[in-house]
Amino acid sequence: MGKTSLIEQVLGELSRGRPVVPSVKLDLNVVHDAESLEERIRDGAARLGVSLMPQGKKHRAALLSAFQAFAPELSVGGPGLSLRLRAPEAVAPGISDVLLALDEVAGSYVRRGVMVLDEFQQITSLTYGASKFTLEGAIRHAVERARHITYVFSGSERRLLQEMFEQPDRPLYRHCEKMTLKRIDQTDYQTFLDRASEARWGRLFPSTLTELIMASTFRHPYYVNALCSRLWDLARQPTEDEVRVTWETIAKQDEALVSYLVRNLSATQRAMLVGIALAGSIEHPTGRSFLASLRLSTSTGNVAKDVLEDNDLIRYTEEGRWELVDPIMQAYIRRVHAQ
Repeated sequence: MGKTSLIEQVLGELSRGRPVVPSVKLDLNVVHDAESLEERIRDGAARLGVSLMPQGKKHRAALLSAFQAFAPELSVGGPGLSLRLRAPEAVAPGISDVLLALDEVAGSYVRRGVMVLDEFQQITSLTYGASKFTLEGAIRHAVERARHITYVFSGSERRLLQEMFEQPDRPLYRHCEKMTLKRIDQTDYQTFLDRASEARWGRLFPSTLTELIMASTFRHPYYVNALCSRLWDLARQPTEDEVRVTWETIAKQDEALVSYLVRNLSATQRAMLVGIALAGSIEHPTGRSFLASLRLSTSTGNVAKDVLEDNDLIRYTEEGRWELVDPIMQAYIRRVHAQ
């Protein structure tokens, strides 16, 4: 699973448990300014507040009381109860207040709830107040006082998230437990593919095919799923040639996107990306010999490496080496370089 799949799985299990733990998941990719962030959090708090409330009109008073600063309005429609909260006068205090009110709601009903803020690193691009960390501070104010709401902060740009939670000058420094999702191990994939193969074709999945799939996809969850979903449409277990042809089809479909990303890098960033792609993996991308082969200076090489890492184009593997994150990007670079 990737992070989104894992979160969805856990939230689904919580919703089916006893007692039920309701949740709301907010994708912050759609926010473009501080006001849209506040609006999204306020809407999420309202939805989760309604989910926390037990059935029956007698329970509505506690909900309305907790959110009274936001002039709450309950309405009944096709989907059921919905809660509308008025926008606050100031964004940052409003974010803190609405999240604290949500925690009060959960406490009133002696329940727990979960709020997921996905692509949380997006708020670093939003400006508000005298400090660029004001919005992080507003969220921290509520998170550190929460007793009944659990917050999950997730994102795909690992470097930015690490800075938010691991730099001492940031408001959320050491305020959360960290979970880093590494690439799923090949042995775990083999166990899963064996079960799926037996269910589909009545026999175990050959390890040679698993190795080919892992080598092609870099064990990237998205591409493993994309490749295997097509292979499992076949009436019989695939051959190695069918795996290769299917992967080439997927690669061609995504090639336009990766070529656009490569073209829009600076010359030094592109040089380093191409160098790592052609090598397969590099132990020291800012080492003297590797930079010399690219005709890059130490200073420009360090900057290029940091930018590529920030943009999640290269990653540090469990084996202690640097490689491209996207297998199709590597295949594209190698094909173009060979022409």
